[in-house]
Amino acid sequence: MQEKKVENPANKTPKKANLLDHNSIKHLLDESVTEIVTSKGYPEDVRMSNIRLLIGVIIIVIAVFAQFYNKKFPENQNFLIGCIVLYPLICLIY
Repeated sequence: MQEKKVENPANKTPKKANLLDHNSIKHLLDESVTEIVTSKGYPEDVRMSNIRLLIGVIIIVIAVFAQFYNKKFPENQNFLIGCIVLYPLICLIY
């Protein structure tokens, strides 16, 4: 009898992950799904990731601007309140 060898269709070595590390398992699953979907001809859309990065940059700019504003606390109270209100509003966009 001949033994049948099961070959990996992509001729790649199998990926390994530490089973005790949840992040490594998630990363491996994400990579595998991305490879399968892109191999079927669907383009990878990273628009949402880019929007999240842009929102994060806007929030950081607001925080830095509020931290280093020229006036001291009692004088810049309205400005700080505005920054505090803007933070959850910008986070709600996502």
